[in-house]
Amino acid sequence: MGASRLTGENHKPEILSDFSRVNADRHYGLKRLCDLLISLLAIIVLAPVMIVISIVLIGLGFHHPIFRQKRVGRHATVFTIFKFRTLRDRTCRRSSAPIIRLSDQFTGWLRISGLDELPQLINVIRGEMSLVGPRPHSVADHALFATSLPGYDARLAMRPGITGLAQIRGWRGPVDCHHHLSARTGCDLDYIADQNPLRDGIILLATVLLPLRRSSTSRLPTRQADHNGQRLGQGHVFRHDQRLV
Repeated sequence: MGASRLTGENHKPEILSDFSRVNADRHYGLKRLCDLLISLLAIIVLAPVMIVISIVLIGLGFHHPIFRQKRVGRHATVFTIFKFRTLRDRTCRRSSAPIIRLSDQFTGWLRISGLDELPQLINVIRGEMSLVGPRPHSVADHALFATSLPGYDARLAMRPGITGLAQIRGWRGPVDCHHHLSARTGCDLDYIADQNPLRDGIILLATVLLPLRRSSTSRLPTRQADHNGQRLGQGHVFRHDQRLV
């Protein structure tokens, strides 16, 4: 559906390790079936919630409540990801200070609760994403990360997920240092090496419970420069709607 594939030496799927490729394919059929059934059920059950969120965002000045961005998926295929918009930009109508404060509180709650990711259920049904897997990066971030961390592209062996092992282990938020990138990628490869339906179920359950335990598991210090003071790209700025959470 209009997807394209990244080209270039750093983005070839052939660099994927054998263990990642074999395990990613072993449970492919069952994983895809579970993705479809759960996503369809979730959309039916959560449709009223998504409609209310869209109406509230429009009322708060967001003319386009759905944010779209190109992300890199399985085997370097580029696709359009959907999520609720949580950052005011030029497409929003001008609002009073109280409305802007209310907007910031509401969109902040969407990010903390993870409800801003609900539109990605559409990506799952379209076959571009899975419920569980490595979080997809933007095209620009993918190019930066691939040149910063050897073996990074091995995470492309599997469809990206709405949530993943890295997220429930606390590695959320902007990736702005080498330490954070390395830790998150390590979690992704750990998941790919031992992916199975039971593990997916545990990760989904932990994701639902994540807002309740986030205050005690936050890894905000990892957003600082790593032990060598190395940051990922000078002047590279992550916006809320671009970050991989």
